[in-house]
Amino acid sequence: MRGRNRTENMTSILSAVLLGVFMAAVFVAVWAMQPRDARRRVEARLGLQGVEARHSSPVAEGMRPLLRLLVPLVRGIGQAGYRERIEHRFVTAGMTGAMTGDEFLACKVVMAVFSWILIVGIGGGVVLHGPVPLAVHLLVPGIGAFLPDLWLEAEVRRRQDGIRRALPYVMDLLTLSVEAGLDFVAGLHKVCEKAHPGPLVEELSFFLKEMQVGASRQQALRSLARRCAMPEISSFSALLVQADHLGASIGPVLRAQADLIRTQRHQRAERAGAYASQKILFPLIFCIMPAVFVIVFGPIALNFLYGKGVLGG
Repeated sequence: MRGRNRTENMTSILSAVLLGVFMAAVFVAVWAMQPRDARRRVEARLGLQGVEARHSSPVAEGMRPLLRLLVPLVRGIGQAGYRERIEHRFVTAGMTGAMTGDEFLACKVVMAVFSWILIVGIGGGVVLHGPVPLAVHLLVPGIGAFLPDLWLEAEVRRRQDGIRRALPYVMDLLTLSVEAGLDFVAGLHKVCEKAHPGPLVEELSFFLKEMQVGASRQQALRSLARRCAMPEISSFSALLVQADHLGASIGPVLRAQADLIRTQRHQRAERAGAYASQKILFPLIFCIMPAVFVIVFGPIALNFLYGKGVLGG
């Protein structure tokens, strides 16, 4: 009986390995045959024509040939609004056109199947040595399908954090450039030349390129706020648009905005410090305090259980 179970486990593992090899072979076979036009389609849908695309993701570029094979199967899944929202999140993450909405849904399907094969097919046969519960069959693909959303949101947060950290310094440079006599566009050119490379400098360079291809300043500012999807950039863009409407001087507006952003940064740092003092309670209670209790009260408990002599008496 034990030999039969072992044979069944080896058969399931071999089947999963062969399936993985087959998927890898299909991936390699279609790699060179896929046209790379997804970025142009997304740029046309989001109004970014005429501006060169930003960097993509190695993960998205590597999976794209396989995902395009599954696109016809997922076109009826979900709504058009969900696809547009996903494509906008890729723009916010700095990966314009890395995936279309259909390719992202196909990625969710691939991750669901891969998770099921890896955990249920291989892990279940090796660990459980028997039938896997139905709840695991349903739960594992759901978790796998949710992993691409976690990856995308992590990329969005990483880019937004980089923009948020560089914003006070860039705002000070821009304010000094404008107060020194340069206009707003020339000041942005100077900031992009002198500032350290990063997500914010990339967005400002993208803003300048949009103006070079014919967009007005107000349109480029609204596009900047829509791409970044951050309150700080939205407030900055709205103030400059309003200053253009009213004909006000941009220098005092930029100075007030720089002071506001710096104050908000200090408040975020104070809030993070307050959160850190609360979060440290969990490792203190569950990791440090049990060790202290074992060291202090362990000998006393042993002396009580086994009699005198344990403490050296």
